[in-house]
Amino acid sequence: MKHTRTWILIANASKALCYERTDDKSKMTLLTEIEDPFGRAKNSELGDDRAGYESMGAGRGSAAYSPRTDAKTKEHESFARKIAQMLDAGVAAPRCDAVAMFASNPFLGELKSHLGEQTTKVLKAAIATDLTSFDRAEIMKRVDHALHPSGS
Repeated sequence: MKHTRTWILIANASKALCYERTDDKSKMTLLTEIEDPFGRAKNSELGDDRAGYESMGAGRGSAAYSPRTDAKTKEHESFARKIAQMLDAGVAAPRCDAVAMFASNPFLGELKSHLGEQTTKVLKAAIATDLTSFDRAEIMKRVDHALHPSGS
């Protein structure tokens, strides 16, 4: 009998933990921990502290401007892309059969926007909550409750 391997991602904008869990729900194995040292940095520490707008180019005599993407937003996007690529590679290999994500808001949306098609198909949960500060036992308890609310 083939076991289902689920990768459980616990993340926020500066830290990600990826666990693997098989059908034996009593065990979660930490596969990797990724930290982004710039995830909690201030814009001024990241080099681009200029507020304002960027020109989007000329267009029929009107000025088209959009708000400047600040350095912190760019850093979060880069970290989200890195995590999504790791998940995509795991699904493609195939080293996992399903993915569940628990990430802070709005970082969860950023992560989901970078997932590949195959990973999106096997995504069984995407829950906006930051569990990165909890120990492994508490993470397991909260993951169990979220994925199996009736205790089944």
